[in-house]
Amino acid sequence: MILIVQSMWNEAITSKLVEGAVKVLKSVKMPYELVQVPGALEAGLAVQWRSKKLKSKLKGAVVCGTVVKGDTYHFEVVSVESARIISDLSLKLDLPIGNAILTCFNIDQALERAGGKKGNKGEEGVHAVLQMLQLKRGR
Repeated sequence: MILIVQSMWNEAITSKLVEGAVKVLKSVKMPYELVQVPGALEAGLAVQWRSKKLKSKLKGAVVCGTVVKGDTYHFEVVSVESARIISDLSLKLDLPIGNAILTCFNIDQALERAGGKKGNKGEEGVHAVLQMLQLKRGR
C-alpha cells in the first residue's frame, strides 16, 4: 500500500497532483490510501501516524502539496522545512517518500507542474517511490 498525503492548501492544484499519483498507482494495481492535511508542514506527521497504524502494509508514501511565493519569508520556511521533514522521516521509517510538493514563484508555474506542460509531479513522486521499492527488493 502507498500512502498519498494531500495538502489542502491550494487544493485546486494539489487535487491534480493526487489525480496523477492515483493514475500511476492504479496502472500498476498498487493499493493506496489518501489522507488530507491542512498544509505541507503537516504532511510528515500524517505519514508518521499512518505508518504506525498501517505497519508492514505501508510500502511507501507520496506527499502532494503546493507552496507559492508570497510577500513574506514564509515561503522559504515552508519549502525548506517540508522537504527536510520528508527526507528525515524517510530515513527514520526506512520508507520511500516521494516529494511532490511544488515550490513555485507563482500559480502558473504550479499549474504547469500539476498536469500542464511540465508534467505532473504527483505521477513523478509515485514513480520515484516505485523505483526505490524495486531497489530495496534488489532489482
